[in-house]
Formats: sequence, C-alpha cells, structure tokens
Amino acid sequence: MTRLHPIMCHLFFILLQSLRLVLAWDHLPEETFRDTVAQGDTVLVAFVAPDEPKSAALETEWLAAAAESKDRLISINCGDPDSSCDHEGVEPLPMIVLFNKGDAIAHYRGPARAAAILGFVARQKRPIVSTVRAEDLVAFKMADETVLVAYLDPDDHAPAEAFADVAMQYRDEFTFGIVTDPTALLTQKIVAPAVMCYKVIDGDTSKFAPFDDLSRLDEWVKEATRPVISELTVLNQKRLLERGWPMVYLFAKKESERQQLRKTLYRFARSYYDSLTSVLVDPLEFPDLMPSLGLDPSILPAGAVHQLSKDRIYHYPRDKLLNPSTLQQWGLDVYQGRIKPWTPPGVTTSYDDLGPTRAANARVSIPTIPGVTIRIAGHDEL
Repeated sequence: MTRLHPIMCHLFFILLQSLRLVLAWDHLPEETFRDTVAQGDTVLVAFVAPDEPKSAALETEWLAAAAESKDRLISINCGDPDSSCDHEGVEPLPMIVLFNKGDAIAHYRGPARAAAILGFVARQKRPIVSTVRAEDLVAFKMADETVLVAYLDPDDHAPAEAFADVAMQYRDEFTFGIVTDPTALLTQKIVAPAVMCYKVIDGDTSKFAPFDDLSRLDEWVKEATRPVISELTVLNQKRLLERGWPMVYLFAKKESERQQLRKTLYRFARSYYDSLTSVLVDPLEFPDLMPSLGLDPSILPAGAVHQLSKDRIYHYPRDKLLNPSTLQQWGLDVYQGRIKPWTPPGVTTSYDDLGPTRAANARVSIPTIPGVTIRIAGHDEL
C-alpha cells in the first residue's frame, strides 16, 4: 500500500480545511458581493468574523440551512480588510441580513438554528398576511413553526384590520393568513370571526373568539404563540419577562445540546406551562445573562430560576443532571423554602419567607434589560 509523504499529508489536510470553510461560508469578496445581491430576488447574507466564538458557533447551522435552501445563502468575512462590512454598517457580528434586488429588507434576530433561519426567509417572501384558499389551507397551517389564521367574513373589516396590526408587529417570528372562503369555514367547523394559532413546533392549537374585544388580540397572540420551551431571542425576551411567572433558564453552548435539553425536559415544561416560563439560552447570544444571574459562564450546561415577583434567583445544582425527576424535586425544594436564593457578592440579605407567596403589583428590576421595570400582577408562584 502506497503511503503519502508527510508533507503531502500536511498539504492535503490544509486543502480539506479550506474546502470545509468555503463550503460552510461561501465567502464573497467585495467586488462580487454587490453584483450577487443586486441580481437576486432573495439573498441571505451572513456578515461574520470567523475567528470569533459567536460566528464560529453559527457555522454548522448556516451550512445546514444553505444545503437545504432553494435561495442563495452567502457570507462576508468581516475579518478581511477588503470586506464590505464597514460600508454596510454591520455591528455586532455575526449579523444576518436578507437582501432583495440589492436592498437590505430585513435583519434576522432569531436563534442560530438552521430551521429557524429558513423559516425567517420563507416568512419574508410571503405577504405580511396571506390570503389562503380552501384547497391550500392544510399546507398553509404547516408552513411554519407557528401559524396564525384568521377566519373572517369578507365584509367584516374591523377584525381584519386588528389581525393585520398584530401581523405587522410579529411578522419576523410567525406566519399569518386570512381565510374568507365559506367552504373552508365549514370544513374547519369554525364560526367567523375567529383566529386559530397552529403551533406546529408543539402540536398545539389555540382559538381566539369571539371578537367582542379586539384589544385583547395582541395579548392572546403573545401567549398562544409561546412554545412549551421557548428559545430566548431579542424579539421575545421582554414579553416573556412581562408574563411575570418564574423564568426557568436553561443554558447550553451548542445548538445540539440545547435541543437535547428541549427533548429531555419537554414533558416537565409542558406540565408547568401555565405557571413557569421555560427558555433555552445561547450564552453567546446573551453574554451578560449568566453573570447577572450569578452563574459561571464557563460551566455549561447550567440552569437557574428567577422568581420575578420577589427578584430572587435560585441556581440549579452543578452536580446534578438536568433531567425531569431531579429538576422537579429541586423545584419542589425551592417552592417549599428548603433552598435559599443566591445572594450577590457584597449584599447582606435575610430571607424570612422563602415559601410561596401572593405577589401584589410587585415592582421588579430585571438585570438582563437595563433600566426596564415591569409591573407584575399578583399570582401564586415559586
């Protein structure tokens, strides 16, 4: 058997690494970038700094999205002095921008997950509110991880306007459609006006009816679209905190690890869906969150509960696996006051009541959003 010379092996290794990088990122030089986005109806561009951890973490998911997408996904190496990043005003990195005929039309601010990235592109290619025919309804309900469909009388304008308003507000996250076909209403056994939320990611449906108070629609959308275990993003962070229920933070470094946590803890989170807000967190996306909760960013995976009504933080034990039985027993110990909350360094605090309480209009300062104060309605919680 012929053996390669060590120098040839080394060169072959370098070639493989180069091919891997090109396949993953498809970096374009400055002179090519403008022509590429100008000629394409839909071009998704990742502005990255490949040597930085956050950009490096995106690579695998970007490669998976590029392999599946029918649209063009390209990248710009902002570490290259000749890149176009300065001209585009790109900051912070990585930044994902959707271009149409040379114009930047939307910025992606969701999780660094291939399916979520592709879902964003598909949403941007649709109208803000799609008109759905009866024969297309089944497929449309499965077109995204979360789909909202308004079943309306074509002459009833007020519900349509209210639905269009919430669609405009949440179009970056969810897919919206309107059905006015009487055949579809009969088939679905729905009396108009009504809105259905099809949460494909969890297999759930929710209904908003009757339309006697249109001002309630926005609040309903916020809650109906919330997954059993959310992925924390800059788009949903504030509204998840505004629920007021205890936040269960689950931190993991890799996307595959976060999805494994979702799978492992799904039944637990569903059992406490109404009284807890469970979220997966990419520590690279929220670098200040773990320190603000008193957690060591170098120790992952990690978990913590933030009792919002009393602004108390409880750390999940480092020596315990994050599994349903252990998490449930630990949560019970917290609830019954057997575990004391974390005390920030230099703070002297006495906790006279560690058990369940009824919070009445508590004012809570959230460390993850500087300067934001949230009023929380009273309810029993941790």
